[in-house]
Order: sequence, then C-alpha cells, then structure tokens
Amino acid sequence: MSDFSYTVEVHTPPTPEEMVFLYREAGWWGAENDFATAQKMLTNSFAVAVARSGGQVIGMMRAISDGVSDAYMLDLVVKKEFRRRGVGRAITEKLSRYLHQCGIEWIVLIGAPGTEKLYASCRDAKKMADHTPWRFFEE
Repeated sequence: MSDFSYTVEVHTPPTPEEMVFLYREAGWWGAENDFATAQKMLTNSFAVAVARSGGQVIGMMRAISDGVSDAYMLDLVVKKEFRRRGVGRAITEKLSRYLHQCGIEWIVLIGAPGTEKLYASCRDAKKMADHTPWRFFEE
C-alpha cells in the first residue's frame, strides 16, 4: 500500500461492528464475543480515539476514567494493513492529549510485550521505573 491519508478523532466512536472486526482481526476475540459486549465497552469508556481512512475505521484505542484525575488507556488496535505507519502512535497521542485537555493528569497504560518501542516513540510518554503493574485474579 502506498501513501494514504487518515484522521484521528475522539468524539465519534466506532460502531460495535467496527470494534468487533478490529478485535477479531487482532486475534483478541473469537466468535463468542458479540456486538452487545462491544457496545457496553464503548458506552462505559470515557473516551475512544478512532483512526479513519477512506471512510473506514482502521484503528482505535479506549480510555477508562473518572473524568477528573485518573485515566487508563487500553486496547490500542490497528488493522494489519495499516500497522507500522504511525497510526498507533497518532491514536495514542490524540487520546492522551484529549485526556490532558479534560484536566486529567495521571494517565497510564500497560503495554503488551513487544510494544515498548511504539509507546516510547509517543510524545510525552515516559516509562514508569518506580511503579509495578499488578493484576488481580479471582480465586
């Protein structure tokens, strides 16, 4: 694919169908995950940054927040054919800037293994050397 143009915006989330397509293409979801689940995730997100090219959704990232002090950015996903072209970084930076504009100062994410280079390339992103992520499991 040669040069292409795209936009990233925060105020128009993807449809549940577009979200499910992206998640399934990334291998995150199987057939058991439905549109109702995606709709609930979108509805309960504080903000969703979406990249579009030629009218189609090519990537997205969600943020969960109290809207005042803290936010967690998660689920960065970009269609395979558009990866390694700056789309993921643009989505991450747009969402981070939006959260800062809302007055939120504590913005974090936990990157999957192999994403270190991507997030390190984002403006204003700093690895938190003094913090340890924790995951809680049901016993």
